[in-house]
Amino acid sequence: MPDTLTHQLARFICHEADELAPPVTHEALRAILDTLAVTLAGGKDEAVRCLEGSLDAGVGACPSPWSGQRYGSFDAALLYGMASHMDDYDDVSMLAICHPSAPVFSALAAAELSDTDGGPTSGRDFVTAFSVGTEVTIRLGQAMGFRHYELGFHATSTLGVVGVAAALARRARLDEATTRQALAIAASMASGISKNFGSTVKPLHVGMAATAGLRAVRMARAGVTAASEAFEHGGYLRAYSGGETDTFPASGLAFGRPFVLGEPGFEQKRYPCCYMLHKTIEATLALRREGRLTLADVANARLSVAPGVTKPLIHPRPSIGLHGKFSAPYAVMAGLADGAINNASFTAEAVLRPQLQARLGDLEVVEEGPEPPPGTDLGRMPVTLCLTLRDGRKLVHTVVASPGSPDDPLTLPQLRQKWVDCLVHAKPALDAQTAHAWFDQGLALDQADEVRPWLARVFAPAA
Repeated sequence: MPDTLTHQLARFICHEADELAPPVTHEALRAILDTLAVTLAGGKDEAVRCLEGSLDAGVGACPSPWSGQRYGSFDAALLYGMASHMDDYDDVSMLAICHPSAPVFSALAAAELSDTDGGPTSGRDFVTAFSVGTEVTIRLGQAMGFRHYELGFHATSTLGVVGVAAALARRARLDEATTRQALAIAASMASGISKNFGSTVKPLHVGMAATAGLRAVRMARAGVTAASEAFEHGGYLRAYSGGETDTFPASGLAFGRPFVLGEPGFEQKRYPCCYMLHKTIEATLALRREGRLTLADVANARLSVAPGVTKPLIHPRPSIGLHGKFSAPYAVMAGLADGAINNASFTAEAVLRPQLQARLGDLEVVEEGPEPPPGTDLGRMPVTLCLTLRDGRKLVHTVVASPGSPDDPLTLPQLRQKWVDCLVHAKPALDAQTAHAWFDQGLALDQADEVRPWLARVFAPAA
């Protein structure tokens, strides 16, 4: 049998993830809980209501936690996916500059809650499928390097659709031949451009990846055929790296050895905005605390980052709330003015405050240093903020460890609090005791005979 990338992928998906190491399972459970929490919270946004208005309600078993309508699995995957990324609060992997959990979890949840995509899945199988899907997403992204992102693709979507197909193929226990077909179909469905950052289409990309991956697996199971070697020379890697990458590295990268979930792990967000802003926010808040500053004390500022960091920060002068999530000047000025960055920071009212809009030009953002080589974890590159005060003093702070990363992780109590905050935001009538109980059940999900009852409880429409 040839040992091509397509065959490696199928072999890994079908046979090489039967026994997850305990640390991988532990981190997968944390990622599932985190993603489900931000999905429920994100669905409260009006943009998700607009999406629901375009879908065919009442034709499936998957519930909308927000409207009470029910949808088929394709529409549900689209809906859950958009909601999961709506607040930009879902986890990231800087190894591939993408959000690995959101598309994979959204598709798995839709498949699990539907009445057309297979029988009930055990918690162990659900966790394994999730781990496989996120692993495939990230390793393919590492192989392509930053060039993929630089070309203008939204890697969460273009990589995520293949990861979704991998997860669902694993869940369905497809054989290797059918799995290869599903992956090849998914490869031709990869889409999403970064020009849509700062609009509601960016989170919609996640739903697009989730539903496309689900369709790819169902098509493959029905007998739709595709190229047998879609990931070899002249295929997916070459197309989406702009010709820079055409083969999977012979050494240094391997699926599941180790799982990225276990080493180095994912980055779980403390702030509901683009992850490329998190170190900048940490530096801003640290200088504000240490210098006991207000925005009025600062004359101007300079932000130094590694090449590539500013790629998603496309709104230096945000004009709507969503733009603020991709604006370094706004993050710095809001942090100095408010002393905190949270969901309230990204409303239209907050972003359009005249006193902040007038100061956006006072931040200079520069990319400095050598170009990081392919596969570099940009999350480990330093960010330095220098504030020049009106009295002439200069204050400097450098952040190396990314907030929420394995170097500065969310503690279990912090993750629990994020879960409770998100669920209560989504379901104001929900009591905190129930939210805590669901969190504890989620932490033991790998021991459950069936995952559907727990998912159904948490996804049930709010009273």
